[in-house]
Amino acid sequence: MLRKTTLMAGLATLFISTPVQALEHEILVLPDAYFPQTSYVTAGDTLIFFNEVGSSITVTSIDEQWSTGPMGMDQSSIIPVSDGMTTDFYLEGSEDENGVPAVTGIISFVVAPLDRGTANTETEVEDQAQPVN
Repeated sequence: MLRKTTLMAGLATLFISTPVQALEHEILVLPDAYFPQTSYVTAGDTLIFFNEVGSSITVTSIDEQWSTGPMGMDQSSIIPVSDGMTTDFYLEGSEDENGVPAVTGIISFVVAPLDRGTANTETEVEDQAQPVN
């Protein structure tokens, strides 16, 4: 019994002290869109922008807090994600006739819809399995 308790305490310590790994989010910059348009992130993650436009480009946050800098054709740029960073960004030079950026993207610090949907689906499946009286 003592061995099981010691083993379980050791395993619990291992899982509690294991750090969460940061994720890399790849964003393709296309001539008329970003793919994906919305990236769901947490502080410590990184964004990797890939230039698929066919010419030199720059991606910049709406308030110019951060920028990829100039990226040549087929080049990439890495942006670290931090708390409080500007979440809306655009492709410089993509403004419409009113000066509004036409190619925009979003960084979101909320849980991705698929992650939320999975939890809801499991609950719904359990609910559906219950017999109706």
